[in-house]
Amino acid sequence: MPRNVPEFIDRINNPQAYPYIERENGEISTHEMAAEQDEDGNWFVFPTIAQLPSGELYEFKTEEYYKPPLKEPFRSNRPAMEYALRTGNFLPMKSKEEALKYAEGGYKIGTPLENKDGKLKQFIDSYRK
Repeated sequence: MPRNVPEFIDRINNPQAYPYIERENGEISTHEMAAEQDEDGNWFVFPTIAQLPSGELYEFKTEEYYKPPLKEPFRSNRPAMEYALRTGNFLPMKSKEEALKYAEGGYKIGTPLENKDGKLKQFIDSYRK
């Protein structure tokens, strides 16, 4: 049975139809993609900014963990991943390399998000006038 297309895919392809988070520096965020591995070794990509059933965006803040003997914290996207897996808002990946490439910007290729760095807000807002 084919899996449904994750919700974030339509947000990538039609950013003008969805809300965004405006940062203090004037830039906007729509997804903030991440790649993580589950306990079985499977790799997934998912947004750390999720659209809730109410329509508003929720940004999962990256959690910091301190575990001895580590002296520095390490960051985890676990809460965002758990939400994405529970709601079906993820894509499975074949490898770590594929997952990281997609999450680090590969998802933008061939979409309206490509080459819009610094101008995405202008692009989206032009559709809303």
